[in-house]
Amino acid sequence: MRLFLVVITTLALAAGCSSKSAKPDPFVGLQTHIDLTELRHLAEVRDGGWYIDFGTPAQSKYTVGDWRSGWVGKGADGDATYAYVGMRGRVYFGVDRPEALIARLRLRPHGSKALTPYLNNEQLKSVHLGKGDGFAEYDIELPPEHVKAGENYLLLTFGGTTPVDGHDVSVAIDSISIRSEAEIASNARPPAYDTMVANVRLGEEERQAVALSRSSTLRYYLLVPNDGMLGFGVGVEGEGEVPFTIEVSADGEPSVAVLTGIATSAWSDQKADLSRFAGQTVRMDLRAEGQGAGRLAWNSPRLLVPERAERSLDPAKNVVLLVVDTLRADKLRPFNPDTRVETPSVDRFASEGVVFELAQSAENWTKPAVASILTGLHPQTHQQKTGDAALPGSAVLLSEHLKDNGFATGSFIANGYVSDRFGFDQGWDDYTNYIREGGSTEAKDVFDAAGNWIEAHKDERFFAYIQTIDPHVPYDPPGEFVRMYDPSEYDGQVRPRMTGDLLEKAKRNPPAVVFDGRDRQRIAALHDGEITQHDRFFGAFLERLSALGLSDDTLVVVTSDHGEEFNDHGSWGHGHSVYQELLHVPLMFRLPKRLPPGTKVGNAVSTLDISSTVTELLGVPAMAHNEGHTLVGLMLGESPARPTVAFSDFQDDRRVITTGRWKLILRGNLTSTMFDLLKDPQELVELDASAFPIGRRHSRMLLGQFLGASNRGDWLSAEQKGGTQLQREDAEMDDTIRDQLRALGYAH
Repeated sequence: MRLFLVVITTLALAAGCSSKSAKPDPFVGLQTHIDLTELRHLAEVRDGGWYIDFGTPAQSKYTVGDWRSGWVGKGADGDATYAYVGMRGRVYFGVDRPEALIARLRLRPHGSKALTPYLNNEQLKSVHLGKGDGFAEYDIELPPEHVKAGENYLLLTFGGTTPVDGHDVSVAIDSISIRSEAEIASNARPPAYDTMVANVRLGEEERQAVALSRSSTLRYYLLVPNDGMLGFGVGVEGEGEVPFTIEVSADGEPSVAVLTGIATSAWSDQKADLSRFAGQTVRMDLRAEGQGAGRLAWNSPRLLVPERAERSLDPAKNVVLLVVDTLRADKLRPFNPDTRVETPSVDRFASEGVVFELAQSAENWTKPAVASILTGLHPQTHQQKTGDAALPGSAVLLSEHLKDNGFATGSFIANGYVSDRFGFDQGWDDYTNYIREGGSTEAKDVFDAAGNWIEAHKDERFFAYIQTIDPHVPYDPPGEFVRMYDPSEYDGQVRPRMTGDLLEKAKRNPPAVVFDGRDRQRIAALHDGEITQHDRFFGAFLERLSALGLSDDTLVVVTSDHGEEFNDHGSWGHGHSVYQELLHVPLMFRLPKRLPPGTKVGNAVSTLDISSTVTELLGVPAMAHNEGHTLVGLMLGESPARPTVAFSDFQDDRRVITTGRWKLILRGNLTSTMFDLLKDPQELVELDASAFPIGRRHSRMLLGQFLGASNRGDWLSAEQKGGTQLQREDAEMDDTIRDQLRALGYAH
């Protein structure tokens, strides 16, 4: 159905209260965390069946944002909105229990009169689309033996297509209702997305509300904040009363009715305590259990948290951003207490600042990951996904933004992909890439050069970007560091300066090099030795900042572009998978007297968020087209008014969402894998599709909303307007740059 905008004309109506009302406010001392009316496109609605309204903002959560799922466009015809589908269309929907159901499709044939459906990969009875050329309803029987409790996968395949509006189209689908036989018999009229929100008058008081029938369910999947509550008003049109229940369910736990009540013909404000579910992903049902005419109205349902004072931090004068190339988080004690790797400088730094325990890189190799760090854009936006891609001049880097705001800017980079050839030289007063210039890439020399530059600019506001590369191949630390982790004699095939070539050959299919146990022990020792050696020079750099009198007024950020695999999942190196050994990276912020030392934040965040966080802590305007979000509130113990999730890519064939304990990996063929990072941080156990249905549905819905968004900076919004999309440029790849990259282990 066609979406319309509800215009709120008075402050009283926006607040959901009549100016004539003298009722005490039950929400005093609370503030809105998430407005569920604004997120109604993410709600599942059961009103005469579970209803899927195509061609509206509610579609994306069922069709993976139309990413590779067969949906090729949207349209409108009068009051009807619809989505075009090609030869096949995929739909993911949830139900509560295995039972006989009917999927009622309202569609219009274009290039096909034949439909063959599959439910959870089981073929169902074919349907002939013979009711004319206009929209008509067709039923698909869903046998109980094929229906699963939780998420179900409906595949619609068609017999042919015809060109429509530039697409090859089989049919246009207006809606799908998933109904029981009793719901079919009731002949209930399903609610259209555009009519869900209305101004409802009860007595003399009018409020904006989500209005459904007296027997209906409004279902949300949510991550509950600390000290969270649900607040809403409720009432019913017409005569009589309607019982209602607020029921909350978490995976592996019995459902809990956190509030029951009776809706009457007068508005009643209610709140329900959700604190027992703090930090959990839950399914929350707002359920009406009545009969008869007249709608039940949910006024301004929202998650609430205690009011907090407006934060006021003195801005930092300077910022140092350190990216330690190829450093997985679990090598460091702040992220993995059981690691053997000695990093006393990192340990001390972490104790003085804030540690994000579940930071995810936007990609699994350097160029796209660093592009996201410096631009605040998702890889799908900045398009730096291939070896020959280059950032265009239209990309705005953090260096350009801070330079425009009066900062001296200097870069000290030891990776050939973060170079002028690929567009990373924008916005620097002093730009150095040691690979391109043939200089030393040893951390000692890179830190020394950065320290010299900082000393020369210590009386100005400055931004120093440092990218060291010691943990990257070739692994060749001095013997004292190797012996810390492998004191035995070794005469095998692993030679330090050849580790890049060896790992590249080992990851081929079939492998050209096979490592035995002793080889693997040596490789791990070389890599760990590089990390410990790097830590020594990092500590010396921090001491130099202190000696210059800069520590107290300089924000220091430490992160990595990606990790490194050591046969964790059957391969070596990086740039090939989306497991945690490649995506989970360290992220730490230190700013004395502003950020609370020793703080650990467990929320999933992205390195994409670094630039937004830096600009806030520096007290400068945000970057105009940044798609990240500031992490300052999380560092200060606040619950942000949005889901804390991290999205990652691998080329155009993997899409990943990490939210709380759950990580969902979606492949290009739309098969998926989910892991429980709380119980299985090494991702050794793939969860069964029927396990943890709430976590899975929540993850897929948010990922679908993100993939369907054109404005990735505001991906959660129903109305997708504008947004940023860079057009990639092609880098000139000559023999020199290829040789420089090959020396780092990149095959060209």
